[in-house]
Amino acid sequence: MVKFIPVQYMKLKYPLSIKPKLIEVPAHFDSRQKPPRNVEYSLHTEYSYSKRKFTSPACQGLEWIKKANKNGIPMLWLNQEWVLDFISFVYKFVGENRPPKLIEIHPPFDDYCRSLTDFITLYKKFEEGILAKYPKTQILIENRYGSHYRGGNFILSTTRDLKALVKTISANELNLKLVLDIPQLFSAHGLEPSKISKEKISKIFEELYSIREYIAGIHLWGKCIGRNNRLVSHVGTLDSYFGGTKCGGHTTISSQARRLKEHFLTELYDLLDDGIPRYFVPEVNNKEGLCAIVKDLIDFGFKFV
Repeated sequence: MVKFIPVQYMKLKYPLSIKPKLIEVPAHFDSRQKPPRNVEYSLHTEYSYSKRKFTSPACQGLEWIKKANKNGIPMLWLNQEWVLDFISFVYKFVGENRPPKLIEIHPPFDDYCRSLTDFITLYKKFEEGILAKYPKTQILIENRYGSHYRGGNFILSTTRDLKALVKTISANELNLKLVLDIPQLFSAHGLEPSKISKEKISKIFEELYSIREYIAGIHLWGKCIGRNNRLVSHVGTLDSYFGGTKCGGHTTISSQARRLKEHFLTELYDLLDDGIPRYFVPEVNNKEGLCAIVKDLIDFGFKFV
């Protein structure tokens, strides 16, 4: 049986009386939110999608954090000085509150960090600094695809990247685990709703079996077609994702789209059916989407614990 540990995303409540074990706290470079004192939480650190003003109080006095940007978009893992500032950022953000259960980090761009080996060389110091202060905290890294950043791409996007990273993590005996963002992984492989097939879905999941013990959590969310027929992320349901339906449109999907959704859920279940509970983060910005995705998972045999 596949077991998910639910994480609360934003303020959206899970359906069916599911009680999240922890909440996600935005910890990007403009965040002013404070960690909770009496609830376990996951710090979702800077992910470099768009411009920042570096207004988070935790950024004060951290010059490398502030100056490491291109046109305002943060350049993560730029150098050793940046890493030391990033450690200080986490310390200051957490303050006197309880330590985070999870810290989610994100990969750099390949125009200044050329390889995953270069990234791991920088990351080692971060893990050392975090675990020295928060020895029970688990650090996770998310695969990324898509940004307003120009000049480079994320170095961790595809299944090939994930497998190469795991090999490097193992070789260096690090504690780092993966949080798998499935829609971003699909996009990195060119699988947008109009180009998805059972064969392509299966091929991606087949590549993940050799590293599944390193997958500690997943992100799942929908897409739908918005204005000007452009895809809108983090809204919608799995029906709108696989059916390519419009935002706010009807919920009835074609038999082909239903078969694709069921095939996806089968592949996901089989991949994660290894007895390891994993964190589940539903990065959906509306309650309707959250409820529909959770219901699909439960109907397919996934259990929230």
